[in-house]
Amino acid sequence: MRSVADDDFLEKLKREINDNLTNEQFSVEALAKNIGMSRSQLHRRLNSVTGKSVSQFVREHRLSLGMAMLRDGDLTAAEVSDRIGFGSPTYFSKCFNEFYGFPPGEVKYKTSSHHPETTTLTAVAPEADSPEALHSLAENAHTDFPKPTVAAQPLYRRTWVMMFVSTLVVAICTVIVYRYFIDDDQSANSATIAVNPRSIAILPFKNLSEDERNEYFGEGVVEAIRTSLSSVSALRVISRTSVEQYRKTDKSAKDIAGELSVGALLEGSVQRSESAVRIEVRLVDGLTEAQIWAKTYDRELKDLFAIQTEIAQQVAEELHAKLTIEERNRLSATDTRDPRAYDLYLKGTYELRMYTNRGTHKAIELLEQAIELDPNYARAYAYLAFSHICLAAIFGVERSALEGLRDGKPFIDKALAIDPKLDIAHMCMGFYYLYHDWDIKRVEAEYKQAVVYGNPDALAMYCDFLNFVRRHDEALVFAEKLNETDPYYPNTRMVLSYYYTHRYEDAQRFSEQRLQLFNNYYTFDSHGFLMLQLGHYDDAIKSFNKAIAIEGIRYPRMLGWMAAAYAKAGKPEAAHEIIKELKARLKKGDDGAIAFFIAVAYSALDDKKAALEWLNTAFVSHDMEMPWIMTEPQFNVLHNEPEFKRIAAAVGF
Repeated sequence: MRSVADDDFLEKLKREINDNLTNEQFSVEALAKNIGMSRSQLHRRLNSVTGKSVSQFVREHRLSLGMAMLRDGDLTAAEVSDRIGFGSPTYFSKCFNEFYGFPPGEVKYKTSSHHPETTTLTAVAPEADSPEALHSLAENAHTDFPKPTVAAQPLYRRTWVMMFVSTLVVAICTVIVYRYFIDDDQSANSATIAVNPRSIAILPFKNLSEDERNEYFGEGVVEAIRTSLSSVSALRVISRTSVEQYRKTDKSAKDIAGELSVGALLEGSVQRSESAVRIEVRLVDGLTEAQIWAKTYDRELKDLFAIQTEIAQQVAEELHAKLTIEERNRLSATDTRDPRAYDLYLKGTYELRMYTNRGTHKAIELLEQAIELDPNYARAYAYLAFSHICLAAIFGVERSALEGLRDGKPFIDKALAIDPKLDIAHMCMGFYYLYHDWDIKRVEAEYKQAVVYGNPDALAMYCDFLNFVRRHDEALVFAEKLNETDPYYPNTRMVLSYYYTHRYEDAQRFSEQRLQLFNNYYTFDSHGFLMLQLGHYDDAIKSFNKAIAIEGIRYPRMLGWMAAAYAKAGKPEAAHEIIKELKARLKKGDDGAIAFFIAVAYSALDDKKAALEWLNTAFVSHDMEMPWIMTEPQFNVLHNEPEFKRIAAAVGF
């Protein structure tokens, strides 16, 4: 039983946390210092009173504040996430769902007096020996608090670029995999992938530095090695998104290798001081868990490039991958010779992956500093371009999507002038041609160069393009390649590609399997789309509502398709209510291809005249969804209309 002194102690802790919700420098050490204890004393006292670690206590207190804000206010989940000090809305949603048992978007429904289940909220605690509990313990052993950010700006003005950006960056580091089911008859990846002995997954390296803010450094080392190995055609290298789930895991190397269908794993740790670095790596056989090769590097920080190159070359050699002359040159190539510029680049890309407006601004600042030190840093230019696009389309929408693309264009040009083969830059250029210029002819050349080394985001973008131009069989090939390279890619292209190639049963089976794995926006987005097209309208509406609930944002994309589902289900009144909402938002100046999706709704209502009028409005306003004009199923009934043909031709089809 807790004493009065214990209660006072806990209240004091809560006050300190409340006072520092948006303090970026606040840590366990700072909390301990503020209440007059050492870190170890604080941990022992708190553990004796609550049975929790400091990080767990802080996280759960912040979540309780978030629950109160969601229940009593009009804030979105993304806005609450920033106000209570979480580094990203996705991470907040993940923690909230694990703790309370439902996503933030469902709070008002769950706490409503009309809700049939309960009006009392109970946190869901994992069983002591469950993977979730072990994950939490491991997390608490190595980290402090989620990185706080400034109060969020309104997020409802997102455009189609958001889908690209979120897939490319946001989704890259925040994939949420709750469970993984392996069935003897059906794999969650649609087809069993034979294990290639020359396939590898690079697990997140442990950060052993005294300063936990050096987390960015370890991630950068891993990504550099992964990028180098991905250029070797004889190797299959699993992408970051599919490996991220194993950052804090108790699974064996054999289990991980089995789930990812790889023959080997590279494990490691990084420890950095002012001018020195220690990197330990270990290559493990995925089947036997036997050590294939291991080495410890104790070097000066300026030798980091050589270390990364040596590790990549040694791994390729140990896996018996035959290298071409060009591949050998790429393994030994570096983007910059300046370690200071490289360090700024690593910090910048790490900030970009924080998925916040503040983080994106910080990324621009750091990448600009890197370029000042090395004006020929092609990769820094490419990510600087991408950061400008992010600010325009995802976190607060400071600029229009077209403005963001225009702001980024000079940096894309500069990156390609320095490195004409840089895949990231070609991907951004392809995206620019597609969504800014609607230049269908120039897009493919860029995407073809972007997918050479199997970049998962480039594969996804190229797959979209092939579907746009109705080369669906080719799109399926690249969707399968993406699924092989990155089986846990959060925005899989398999569902759409199966649908467009008329493999409806495969599409439904794959989509249902993904629902078992993921609780994210993209899964409900694609599943709802599929259910709409297959005539399962109630299921479609449920999926769209779940997608909206996850982030607390009523995306025009979801609303347009939901209106179509109501129209097809014989509920035109409900469809018209959504159209009314979309029109009101358009008058306020909201973005998100609103006119395009009003046209989708009217077409589903079989009002061709209104659909064509709104489609023309979307064309005039350069809605970002316009490249989907030929493959949006609700527009199939318009294809023979002269006005539709005129608009499609003007877009480039």
